[in-house]
Amino acid sequence: MMRLEREPSFRWPILTIGLCSILFLSFFLITLTSSEELETQWNLSFAGADEYFQTGEAIDFHIFLEDEFGNGIEATSVKAVFDRPHTVHQIEKVFSRFDHGLYGAEVVFSVPGEWIAMIEAKKGNKVYRNQVLFQVSGPVVSESSRDPKDHFHLEQPLPNEIKRSIENR
Repeated sequence: MMRLEREPSFRWPILTIGLCSILFLSFFLITLTSSEELETQWNLSFAGADEYFQTGEAIDFHIFLEDEFGNGIEATSVKAVFDRPHTVHQIEKVFSRFDHGLYGAEVVFSVPGEWIAMIEAKKGNKVYRNQVLFQVSGPVVSESSRDPKDHFHLEQPLPNEIKRSIENR
């Protein structure tokens, strides 16, 4: 029986290297074109900076976004995560655009104390992030009076001032 001799074939390693190169280049281009650029030349003004908000009331939370020249920013999307430190709160809201950089969302706070709104605005691939601190006063409100996006419950560990507020009712 006669055996045929084959010449060594270098096609498979070349094909493998070529496919890996194409995959790497595709991944690099997708990552490069979809990356977000953090913008630092924007300003955020908060309409309620000097106010105390009340628990259980629907609050119109307004912010004003402007660029480095003082022009209102018409972002494509603005959202915020409202958080009260030392409790398990995370109320997420999407803001509506009103006019020339003015945005607003309605939110109901269920627990008094200092709150933080972590705000993110996107326009194209540019992203602006900032935080706003504000105070909420009043009693802890019942579940029926809370914001639908507020997932606070009394079974979670609570700060001492909240426990005292609930016990003194």
